[in-house]
Amino acid sequence: MSSTMKLMLVKNVPSLGALGEVVKVKAGYARNYLIPRGLAAPVTQDALKRVAAERKRAAVAVQKAVEQAKATQEVLRSLSLHIEAKAGEGGHLFGSVSAAVIAEELAKQKVTVDASAVQLAEPIKELGIYQVQVKLHADVTGLVKVYVVAPPPEGGAKK
Repeated sequence: MSSTMKLMLVKNVPSLGALGEVVKVKAGYARNYLIPRGLAAPVTQDALKRVAAERKRAAVAVQKAVEQAKATQEVLRSLSLHIEAKAGEGGHLFGSVSAAVIAEELAKQKVTVDASAVQLAEPIKELGIYQVQVKLHADVTGLVKVYVVAPPPEGGAKK
């Protein structure tokens, strides 16, 4: 016979619930995992107050992150990246311009984003002008204009 306990989650727990939810779990899981790791607490007034404070802190943090993402979105809107890449006849690149290259160029412009935030369906393989989406936050996506150009000819040599 296994007993169960009612607990309130004080942090989000994948596959169990979100902050502030009251859940019913097996006593062993509660005693050996959730409570010692600070993920859940018995349902008390103190726990309710603590969860309310944590929710408020989380909401403030999310709001700050959204504001920061929107500020970065405005910066991206005014930016244009010029990436030089060697190309053959017809403008086909010998290599490609990947999300990592674009993230590096953004870093040179003092805009720090992770390469995984740069949303390219596939690497850029031709010279041209591209509008590239950058996922700054779950709710905020920015656009940056990327010019992929051939490097200038060296020493006046013919193209």
